[in-house]
Amino acid sequence: MLELKDINLSYGDKKILEDVNVSFAEGTVSVISGASGSGKSSLIKLLNGVIPQFVNADVKGGIIVDEEDISQKDVAARSDFISTVFQNPKSQFYSINTTDEIVFALENRNLPKNEIVDTVREYTEILGTKKLLDRDIFKLSGGEKQLVAITAVACMKQKVYIFDEPSASLDIDAIKRLKSAIKILKELGKIIIIVEHRLYYLKDILDKLYTIEDAKLIELKSIDEESIKIHNLRTLNEISKQELIESCKDFSYRKVSVNNNSTSDLAEEKKILSCRNYKYSYMKNKVLDFSIDFSRGIHFIIGENGIGKSTFIRCLCGLNKGFGKGFYYENNLIKKPEKFISLVMQDVNYQLFTESVLEEISLVSDDEKLKEDVLVQLLLWDKRQQHPQSLSGGEKQRLSISLCMASKKPLVIFDEPTSGLCKDNMKKTIEFIKDMEKEGKTVIIISHDYEFIKSCGGNIIEFV
Repeated sequence: MLELKDINLSYGDKKILEDVNVSFAEGTVSVISGASGSGKSSLIKLLNGVIPQFVNADVKGGIIVDEEDISQKDVAARSDFISTVFQNPKSQFYSINTTDEIVFALENRNLPKNEIVDTVREYTEILGTKKLLDRDIFKLSGGEKQLVAITAVACMKQKVYIFDEPSASLDIDAIKRLKSAIKILKELGKIIIIVEHRLYYLKDILDKLYTIEDAKLIELKSIDEESIKIHNLRTLNEISKQELIESCKDFSYRKVSVNNNSTSDLAEEKKILSCRNYKYSYMKNKVLDFSIDFSRGIHFIIGENGIGKSTFIRCLCGLNKGFGKGFYYENNLIKKPEKFISLVMQDVNYQLFTESVLEEISLVSDDEKLKEDVLVQLLLWDKRQQHPQSLSGGEKQRLSISLCMASKKPLVIFDEPTSGLCKDNMKKTIEFIKDMEKEGKTVIIISHDYEFIKSCGGNIIEFV
């Protein structure tokens, strides 16, 4: 049993969690959802000891594991009870080989070699991840990396497993494998706590659903669509690919084969962007070999992890070299993509460079009124003097979006823009995308989030 007793947490005068009393039993899955910035990540950090060891906060109350109060234990001591799987699994890897990564913690515990071998064999068989042993981590898909991280923490045989937005960058099939792994851990009697906005894949394995509102941890009395709407959470209903395609009646759907020298053309009068002879390989593995056109408007690129979606975007933006040619309007060769294209990466930390929010947006515009209007619209004006890296994940993403809105570049690309977004912020992101479309920009979006795509509407291109 894991219990939180009279937990109160605040950062200075800002109250994050107030009078939290909750217990989590063995063999149960508890899901915590709610608005971005409501305190979900703080709760995780409190449980695994990052707060207060590495993040200063005022904390009161007890964290009880099997009648032992661990609230005064540091992160290392709590690792005997609790394991955390991060939203971005690569941020917790120490090795480049999957087997090395899975045994890393076991070796640090100085366990006998035969015990390590037996443990890895046991859990890779239980979780169905044996095929992921002895692989290069950097050549795995996002879903495979997530499963390696789960296998590594499962081998530690902990009592409590915490997942932070585990489905954020996964395709539909990878989410099914994730669900299967969680279900197996539940059957093994583990305590599983998942912070998540996407709820549909968990609805038939979760035992309790919570949300954080006004610093209070609230348990939903019933887990159904009516309760979900009352608490403004994302849907419990799974949206199939066919349902998604049928929902976008006013838009086109194209299936594009990306590595067999295919061409997906549009009529000349509709064509605004042409990508000709895009060929790219990693080592000896061909990823891209095709041509494709885009019209003005909103385009969603879907497809399984590893099919080449992000590689295509990297080529289009000029981050990969020697791949083909891009044309903007007829014969206007794109020699310098940075003059035509604004990019919002999945991990926006890679594209924030300056010392303040205002300096960051000033990189793309000298129009003082425009910059103020955009930052006000994205709720960042009061943070204009803050360092970009001090912002929350959602605020960093909004800052990257603000750069696209303030820029005069005609092409905008988003890579998984709803990763970690609550329902309200998903709606706001849709508004920003539609505003860009109204301004005449062409928007290309990589996404596995069918709820987001259906709510926004746009042309769908499936890479196969």
